[in-house]
Amino acid sequence: MRITDRDNLIFTKNLAVMAKANIPLAQAIRTQVQQSRNPSFRKILFDIAQRVEAGQKFSGALEAHPSAFGFFYVNVVKAAEKSGTLENNLEYLADHIETAMVFKKTLTSALMYPAFMLCAIIAVAAVLGYTVLPTVTDLLSSLSGDPPLATRAVLALAAFVSAYGMMLIIAMAVLAISIYFFVRSPSGKRFSDHAVLHFPIAGSIVRRVYLARSAKVLATLLKSGVPVHESLAIMAESLGNDAFQGAIRRVIPEILKGNTISAFLDRKLFPPLYIQMLEVGEKSASIERNLDFLASFYQKEVENNVKNLFTLIEPILLVIVGIVVLFLALAIIGPIYQSAGQ
Repeated sequence: MRITDRDNLIFTKNLAVMAKANIPLAQAIRTQVQQSRNPSFRKILFDIAQRVEAGQKFSGALEAHPSAFGFFYVNVVKAAEKSGTLENNLEYLADHIETAMVFKKTLTSALMYPAFMLCAIIAVAAVLGYTVLPTVTDLLSSLSGDPPLATRAVLALAAFVSAYGMMLIIAMAVLAISIYFFVRSPSGKRFSDHAVLHFPIAGSIVRRVYLARSAKVLATLLKSGVPVHESLAIMAESLGNDAFQGAIRRVIPEILKGNTISAFLDRKLFPPLYIQMLEVGEKSASIERNLDFLASFYQKEVENNVKNLFTLIEPILLVIVGIVVLFLALAIIGPIYQSAGQ
């Protein structure tokens, strides 16, 4: 079974409660082994408990299972081991995981209906192309008189699908596979990471997603006691977008020189509000609070933008379906009435 965010959230929250109750770490982890319903996660926790009992650091035991505990999680625990604030850092982690889960669920819910509509349109088009059109073509071709433009278009489409349909499907499959492997290559990933930020409408939503994530990750790391330059390096690693990673990594040398984050952030990627809130936070020693505000602000913006976008798309999809149905009705019924009249 796959390790889910829910598995991580329950484990982290329960471990934080037991750490506050001064229950030994290995014992607390073994308790979670018994409570977890995910067999794969139970095996991982059992191994972590054994490693901790053998004297290995908790962060080192977590690091041995990157599929369950990522770079960000491990580094927050490392900071806790240095500062002796494991229970607080686990609470920060639990809050971070829960916020990310809610955000992901909101986006998924907003995307579900338009995705269903799009799949339905593709399915209807496929059924029409391979079952209805070939049957109707013989009937329309046998009718006397000059067929209307809509009918001629349907006949041409049916002929094309009949002659080249399989080739078209193969070509689309090859194109999809080629794009998939290109995007997974280093150069392809760099290209797609930069390109996605410049897509019309969707680009601004994707940009806000990364702004929200960067603010939340940085706030969690700073609260956990991770030094600023290390926090930026971990944040860059956890974002996964080449454009944002490069912009953040360019700030790290300036931080080591004693400069502020806000002074050297890329103005093309980070909007004025983000930079101003960071600058105020750095001057007033309230940077974590300001970052939390930014994360919440951009998450709400993404949710509203996605809802507005798909509120607009829904009627457009319905209109498209209506136009296609009307066009097919005119193409099929029109020549039948014309022939009957003659």
